[in-house]
Amino acid sequence: MASSLESIIPAPPEAFSQLASSAPSRFKTACSDRCVVLPVPTREVKCARCGAINRIGAYELNKIPRCGKCREALTEPFSKPFLRWLFRHRYLIGLGLLNGGLLIWLVLKDQTVSNQQSTRNEAITLCPAYPQPFTGVYTVDDLSDRVAPLTIKTRPGGGYFVKLQKASTGRSVMSFYIHGGQTLQEMVPEGSFTLKYAAGNRWCGDDDLFGPDTTIQRADRIFDFDESHSYTVELIKQPGGNLKTLTINRKEF
Repeated sequence: MASSLESIIPAPPEAFSQLASSAPSRFKTACSDRCVVLPVPTREVKCARCGAINRIGAYELNKIPRCGKCREALTEPFSKPFLRWLFRHRYLIGLGLLNGGLLIWLVLKDQTVSNQQSTRNEAITLCPAYPQPFTGVYTVDDLSDRVAPLTIKTRPGGGYFVKLQKASTGRSVMSFYIHGGQTLQEMVPEGSFTLKYAAGNRWCGDDDLFGPDTTIQRADRIFDFDESHSYTVELIKQPGGNLKTLTINRKEF
């Protein structure tokens, strides 16, 4: 009985050699006599200008498919020209995205700084208005005889509120107010004291000191005052300085 299937006859070696030689170079390999090279997938596109049928492979981003007869650009999906445009201008697009990101970062940074400044200004306006004290003694809590000289130098700008406290108990002995850039020279009682100071630009009173911008420091040493020992303290950061300070909170002040 005859079969409905066609008979499969092996192709002669000459046919394989001819097929391999006619295949595109990118598909050529070192083949034996019976090696079969797969053809490139193609599609048929009719030229809108001359009507010629063109067989083309996959669309490429860096090349426009054209009719082999009249060289007219062939019809292709809308996404292909758009992707090709993106590919051609990829460097400009990347540069634009980089500049855009940088601009957004600068805007957000300026907005953050502006918000911080606004918050600071609001805090300053909430600070009660106090007249700035004169440079000199602010309070005296120890009525002992003042026998030792104390000199304090400050850098220009703002004000300084300085406290002397007993090293053993932490009780206040004296306090001083100094305008930035001025030098204080006063006599203090005999004893071992710690020195603390608050600094800022706007004096807000004993409780708020210099408002939210107050910086509070404590000298990392004890000062022993007597008739034969005096001290000169420079509240100015400088290379080679021998007085270390530690940042403290308001409760410790």
